Amino acid sequence: MTPLFLLAFFLAAAGGLDDSECQGQINLEALCAVDPIDLTLADLQAVGTHNSYKIAIPAPEFAVIATSDPNAAAGLDYSHAPIAEQLETGMRQLELDLFFDPEGGRFADPLLPRTTSGAEGAREFNSSPLQAPGFKVFHIQDIDVWTHCPQFITCLEAVEMWSDANPDHVPLLILLNLKTGSIPVPGSTAALDFTSEAFAALDAEIRSVLAPDDMITPDDVRAGRATLREAVLDGGWPSLDEARGKILFALDTGAENVSTYLDGAPTLEGRVAFVNSLSEDADHAAYFTMNDPLAQGDRIREAVTAGFLVRTRADANTIEARTNDVARREAAFASGAQYISTDYPEPRLEWSDYTVGLPGDATARCNPVRRGATCEPLQNEAAQ
Repeated sequence: MTPLFLLAFFLAAAGGLDDSECQGQINLEALCAVDPIDLTLADLQAVGTHNSYKIAIPAPEFAVIATSDPNAAAGLDYSHAPIAEQLETGMRQLELDLFFDPEGGRFADPLLPRTTSGAEGAREFNSSPLQAPGFKVFHIQDIDVWTHCPQFITCLEAVEMWSDANPDHVPLLILLNLKTGSIPVPGSTAALDFTSEAFAALDAEIRSVLAPDDMITPDDVRAGRATLREAVLDGGWPSLDEARGKILFALDTGAENVSTYLDGAPTLEGRVAFVNSLSEDADHAAYFTMNDPLAQGDRIREAVTAGFLVRTRADANTIEARTNDVARREAAFASGAQYISTDYPEPRLEWSDYTVGLPGDATARCNPVRRGATCEPLQNEAAQ
């Protein structure tokens, strides 16, 4: 059995507990008239989910974590519906944690499911999807591994199938959080680094499912300008009509991985994904992850006003839902961040009625910082 103190050390260090009509109500999938304003992707605001693949940890595994560190366990106590269901109910941003597994099978025998097998309430772990080569999707190797789509490619296929069935949806952002390195738990499996070869494989895996016309890529936005930043500051994001039915990817990762992905493509030439920009002045600047709207609200507003895309978080580690604290949620919406992530598109009522969504159950609205009340409603898409 894994020593509990090591689990506590890991969970604390891993960051896996991760730390009106239009101006408020109009559903942009019910649409906005843009007369005389032509809305772009940057002029929208939508809600999505954090760790969108996640299934609740089975009771015996959760008990091991909780015995080691109750606070750490509390931060992992959330889950989501299957991805297609989330999209159907209005989520327009997804987050997937990726592990590089070029040979397959690297993560097929995770520690906690194995060591709690046979305990009351244990769930049988299906290792079959983890045997195939390719990127894998789960939260923390050996510790928090239950997922709706263990293979990245099956996550993509779920998105692609839903998108094809809903071709007028507002643009969908998929964040890719890259997992690397070891965890300090005996018997655990180290995650591989994201090398240039890994990134080439990542782009190829995305392109194996999504056609060029399905995506918005850095090349699409740059459109002949010298740098991606220049394009974004010049209003280069596609219009709402051009962006409908499309998907864009962003690497939500640190500077080392960003630099590797930029190697040979300093302004993301030929790449599938945008990156968490290293600074607002960088040639590749287009997208930023700024997860704390209370502390970063001014910077988010400045970035959004300039034309950059920003994702922020309305809640984290189950704290807001347990206390029904809406301050961070309200700061997130007011910041103008185009994509706001939550673990609570539906409330967890045994704790509180805390939830995150746009007024009127809208899937998207005019960005309150960039556009204000400048849209007029059109007919619902379903009625067209």
